[in-house]
Amino acid sequence: MLSILLAGTYWYTSVEADCRLPIYYSIGDIDARFGISKDEVRTALSTAESVWEEATGSNLFTYAEDADLRVNFIFDERQQSANNAEVAKDQLNEKADVNEELGETYAKLVNEHNKLRQSYEYELDDYERDLSAYNAEVKKYNDQGGAPPDVYKSLEEQKEVLDERREEINDTADQLNELSQKINEIGEQGNNLIEQYNDNVNRFNDTYGRTEEFTQGDFQGRHINVYTFKDKRELGLVLAHEFGHAMSLDHVENTPSIMYYLMGEQPSPLTPSVEDLHEFNAICGDVSTYEEVRGVILDWLQSHGIL
Repeated sequence: MLSILLAGTYWYTSVEADCRLPIYYSIGDIDARFGISKDEVRTALSTAESVWEEATGSNLFTYAEDADLRVNFIFDERQQSANNAEVAKDQLNEKADVNEELGETYAKLVNEHNKLRQSYEYELDDYERDLSAYNAEVKKYNDQGGAPPDVYKSLEEQKEVLDERREEINDTADQLNELSQKINEIGEQGNNLIEQYNDNVNRFNDTYGRTEEFTQGDFQGRHINVYTFKDKRELGLVLAHEFGHAMSLDHVENTPSIMYYLMGEQPSPLTPSVEDLHEFNAICGDVSTYEEVRGVILDWLQSHGIL
């Protein structure tokens, strides 16, 4: 019995030392400053599991409350920086909204100005034609020594109407001047806001826009530590990447790979690349064969009351 157990143990540790599957893990410490619950962490871990398991068709990970491999969420300057980036991004979005609203106001005023100017020019041309006709008629009667009383009265009435129209046209001109001033003020304000926005975008990109290595998390033998993530998708990628290291997978080339050393170009939904699967097969080999042999050994040990 002793020799059989030693042989089984030796086979397990020497042949499969680099990839002991399935990997049992549990949830460790979750810093409250992440604002994520244990249930949400459990869901994220399950999703990260399925990324590898669906691609390989094997049971690679199993959650167990008392498992030695613990997944911890450690809050430090990295997550604080990510939080600051989100705040800065929200502020940029607010400024962008203000710029958009200002642009809509500007376009509305310009449209109003154009319509009013068209009306003004039409009324002014019409007024000047009527005024010219009136002046010609007055000159005609003046050259004749004066207009008869009834004609004189009619000319006076025409003059009153022309004077009223002139006042209306002058009022319209004042409105146009006020609109022009307002449009120029909003245009200048918009240009200043756009300049400020572009400066803020450049500062944001300089501070937060650089591509990071996988310092969002790490695998330390008996711990997977998560340090920072921006959203659920990024958390899933961090966990899937560290699960890969837990299986002893190394970094691979090709930017869309889960095990690429930089985060940024991995697909959504997340799937292992050809390079990821090649690394998995190179390290873990034929998982189905291993699990079958492992199952036979466990069944034998249980049938003989050893487990």
